[in-house]
Formats: sequence, structure tokens, C-alpha cells
Amino acid sequence: MPPEESQFLLLARHFFGRFFDNELVSRHGEMRVTVVQILAVLAVPGLFVSLYLMPRYVSLAFQPPEQRLLALTVDRYLFLQFGMVVMGFITVLEWDALFPDRRDYRILTPLPLPLRAIFTAKLCALVLFLVLFAVDVNGLGAFLFPMAAAGAHEPLVHTLAQAAAHLASLLAASAFIFFFCVALQGAMLNVLSIRLFLRVSPYMQFLLLSALLLLLLLFPRISMALHPWRHANSAVLYLLPPMWFLGIYEVLLGSTDPVMHALAAVAWRGLGTVVLLTTATYWMSYRRQIRRTMESPENGAASPSRIGALAAKFAEVLVVRHPVEQAAFYFVVKTLARSRKHKLFLIGYAGLGFALVLEGLIGVISARGFVFQPSPEMLSVPLVLSFFLLSGMRVVFAVPAELRANWVFRLAEGDERRCLAGARKAMATLGIVPLFAAMALLFGTLWGWWPALVYLIFSLTLAWLLMEALLLNFRKIPFTCSYLPGKSNMTLRGVFYWVGFTLYAYSMARLELWLLDNPLRLAVFYAMAWAGLIALVRYRNRLLEEDSTLMYEEEPEPVVRTLNLSEGLRLAGGGKLGYSGIAPRWPPSD
Repeated sequence: MPPEESQFLLLARHFFGRFFDNELVSRHGEMRVTVVQILAVLAVPGLFVSLYLMPRYVSLAFQPPEQRLLALTVDRYLFLQFGMVVMGFITVLEWDALFPDRRDYRILTPLPLPLRAIFTAKLCALVLFLVLFAVDVNGLGAFLFPMAAAGAHEPLVHTLAQAAAHLASLLAASAFIFFFCVALQGAMLNVLSIRLFLRVSPYMQFLLLSALLLLLLLFPRISMALHPWRHANSAVLYLLPPMWFLGIYEVLLGSTDPVMHALAAVAWRGLGTVVLLTTATYWMSYRRQIRRTMESPENGAASPSRIGALAAKFAEVLVVRHPVEQAAFYFVVKTLARSRKHKLFLIGYAGLGFALVLEGLIGVISARGFVFQPSPEMLSVPLVLSFFLLSGMRVVFAVPAELRANWVFRLAEGDERRCLAGARKAMATLGIVPLFAAMALLFGTLWGWWPALVYLIFSLTLAWLLMEALLLNFRKIPFTCSYLPGKSNMTLRGVFYWVGFTLYAYSMARLELWLLDNPLRLAVFYAMAWAGLIALVRYRNRLLEEDSTLMYEEEPEPVVRTLNLSEGLRLAGGGKLGYSGIAPRWPPSD
């Protein structure tokens, strides 16, 4: 093989492997997830949705053809939207691997490699990554859905044509959202400095994840309004990218609807634009970003700003005064600020809460217009956001950052309570204080400062209770203990979290309105809440008095559990019960 071709293949293989070897997914780390497992999980929804829809189309075979066509349009939009959301999630999660990073520049630029080879290899790796996941996510649905929706007397050729149109439109939709994210990152890289890009990048990931989740949550509303929008040629159709590719779907099937042709034209123009922008920003970044990346700081965390220094002095005076508490407090704050892995986990939780809030606000606007009176939907906003922020921080606390650095806290034996108090105060400072400050500003502007204070004291009390409950049995310094992903039952935990979220956010918002009708009810609630809070604190302190040892190594569940009968006999009195101190024989002799 010529040297140029061998270099290209090695580079393409290297860049493709980097998609599965980053800070979030590591092939050799404790969060190992193989490519086969990822592809298997992503291929399942298309199969299940197609099987779920099959009885529906069996019953529609006995209905007028118009009803079947309406159902087909909605379900096609569902597949398009789901494919775009999943591909968008994958792209955002692989955000740091879309462009070459500092390690690539340091290793590849000193080698005798032409810039053209590096550029084309990375671009080919991107296209291969796109094709792999797009076909995996949409492949089963592309063949099973047309078969499930086919009529009893529909010829096989027509079913295959529908499968081809389904797959082509879904691949185009996946390519659009993928190249849109790549082009957006490329534009940011070429416009912003590296330091500013590293600071802005997490916020852009948060906005993209929130937008994708919101698009998914709005599907029921969109499905009900899809046909009126189509008949009226509403402008809303042109604001939703899945609608564009629904136009491609319908045009490929032979539709003569001018609305669908207009949407298909928008889709092709949008796809071509993002592909051209991706190519241009890639080429510009390779020529401009090499020197800027090499000269920038490694983690983008330079000396703290004036605001950060002022906030640190404020925290030392009012929040954490003891040196050990300060150590744990600043360790949590700095880790969340500098670790992209932990920041991305927290962004995912916050994005889900933000999307749920936006979905509720859209429902309020559609029902009452831009009149935001105190209602369960509005009062649930701080509860929804606090639940996902605090729950996300609790989950992130269990994921280690650098295990070799936990010896610093192991030297502080005897101050375990101080360390845990610093971690609790860090959670309150990062997850409660900024949120409720923003909510006070919003509610005070809408309803006046005194009603806003009354409403927010209720939500703040619940958030404090939630934080204490989440950290009740947490016996670790955040980010310092090894993590076993498969130790807990994720299905059971997911059900528990969903039930707890529903009760905490929406049920408590309705309870708040009921309590505010009678001051006596509100007084009884606060008495019960503070009693529960005091009980949680006392129970936590009693657990620490019994055993204050911090955990630095997560142990797996034992394969065989023993009853420890000999230990029980020894503690009960040993000799009086006939315990001789000799291990029992098995099987016993005659």
C-alpha cells in the first residue's frame, strides 16, 4: 500500500476510535461501554415502536383510508423526531471528540504528515460515525414500520418503496442534526478564543440538550396540531426541523401536496448549508487552531476572576469557616468547574429539568396566553429545577474524578463530619442558592416581592429536605471513591426517582396552593417540615457517632452471603453457649 493511503487509514482509524475513548466513555476505564452494547441499546426502540404500532394498523384496515393516512403522517413524524433527537444526543455527548484536541495536535503536528491527510481522515471518521449510528438507530424501524403499516392487499414493491423512503428521510434528518452540531462547534472555535470557547461550550451543550428534550416532550402537542398546521400551511411547520424531513418523506412517496414540497426544499437547503459550514469550519480550524490550542491553558481554568475571588471570600466568611470544611467545599466546586465529564452529567440532569419546565410554560401560554398567574404549573418551576439539580449533583458526587488524589482527605481522619459538612454546603451553594435567587427575581417581577417570598419559602423548605434526604447515607467525599456502575438496580431506582419527582414537584405545587388558602394549614405544614428536617439531621448525626468512617473503595456485592452464626455466638457469650472457638466442619462427621 502506498504510504499516503496507509497514513490515511491509520489516521481515520485513530480518529474513529477517539469517539469511543474520551472523558465520558472510556474503553479502558471503569465506565467501559463497548460499541456493540451501545449499538444494541440504540437499535431497540425502533423495533419496539414498530411492534407496538402493528395492532393499530390492523384495526385501521377496517376504517376509511383518510384515517390511515392521518395516522401514517403522525407516526412518520414520530420516527423522524426520535431519530433526530437520538442523533443529536449522541453528537452532544461526543462534543469534545468532534474536533481534534490538544493531544491530537501535540502528537500529530510534529510528524511528517500533510495537513490534507489529517483533515480528510478526521472528516471521513466523522462521516463513518454518522453512518454507523444513523443506520443503527433507524435501520430496524425503516423495514419493520412499513411492514407493520402495510395493508392486507398492498404489494411488496410498494412496501419496499416505503422502506426506502423511510430510511432515506431518516438518514437525511440524522445527517442534518449531526452536521448542525459540528458546524456550530466549528463556528465557535473560529470566532472565540480557546479559553472563551471552553467556558461557553458547556452552556451550548446545555442549550442543545434542553432543546432536544423539549422537542421530544412536545410530541403529543405537535401530533394533535400537525394536520391543522399542514392544511393552513402554518409558519410553525418551518420552525420544526423534523417537519422539513417529513416533507422529504412524503415527496419520495409521490405526494403532490405543495406544503410538503416546500418543506422538502427547506430540508435540502438546510442539509446542504450545514454540510458546507462543517467542511469550511473544519478546514479553517486546522489552519488557525493549532497554534491557539497549543498556547492555551490545558483545562481552561486560569486564575480566578474578580467575581470568583469575591464569591470565595463571601463563602469563607458566611458559609465555610473551618479549614477542613473549606477543603471539601472548594474541592467539590473546583472539580465541577474543571471536569468536563462531571459537568456533562450535571448538564444532562439540568437540561431535562429545564425542558420539563419549558414544556409546562408552553402549556400555560397555549391555555391562558402570556398571563403568568400563580398556578401549579408556575409554582412547580423551582421544584422541578431543584429536584433535577440536587439529584444530578448527588449522582455526580458518586463518580470519581481522580482516585489517586484522595489521600489528601485520608490524612484528615477525625474530621469526617467537617468533610461531609463541606460537601453538603457545596451542594447547597451550587444547587440551591443560585436557583432560588433567579426564581426570586422572576417571581418578584411577575407577582411582587412579598408574594414571591411567601411562595419561595415553601419551595426552599422542600429543597432543603430533599438535599438532606439525598445525603443521608452519603459517607464519601465527592469524587474520591471508586464507582461500580452495575451495583444498583437501575430500573428500580428509575421508578423510585420518577415517583419521587412526581410527588415532590407537581403534587407539592398543588398542595402549596391549598395551604395558602388557610394560614393555619401553612403553619402546620412548616411545623411538620421542620420536625422532619430536625429528625433527618439527628438521624444522620447518630449514624456518624456509630461509625464515622468515610468510604474510599466501593465494594461489589458478595457472590455468597454468610449468616455469620459463629460471630453471633461469640458475641452472645461464646463458652456459655458451647462455642469452642473451633471452626465447624462440613459435612459434619457421624
